[in-house]
Amino acid sequence: MVAVQSNNVSAVNEALNEIYVEEEDYDRLRESIDLHDNFDQIGLAQKIEKHELLEMRRVAAYIYKKAGRWKQSIALSKKDNHYRDAMETASQSGERELAEELLVYFIEQVLTSF
Repeated sequence: MVAVQSNNVSAVNEALNEIYVEEEDYDRLRESIDLHDNFDQIGLAQKIEKHELLEMRRVAAYIYKKAGRWKQSIALSKKDNHYRDAMETASQSGERELAEELLVYFIEQVLTSF
């Protein structure tokens, strides 16, 4: 299947992505997502956003970011304390409101830690 994935066929992409999720191979999953976009991106993100492996949840946030679902991506990144990912997503979104919300979140985190 890997040999024909370059054709970007949805069924092949979905099958390989499923295998990578089952094998918990987040590196190959992310590579597949980067190179082949013909699959149910949001469905995959929803499936793995609650995965037990942190890196799989991070892939879910990455998928949301690629799909322009900035708030969902940032929410996942904050939940897993991947603040750099959250900041990069807010920056990439170009939405001032998201950046301000994230800044307020960071300030609240600091204040509650005292």
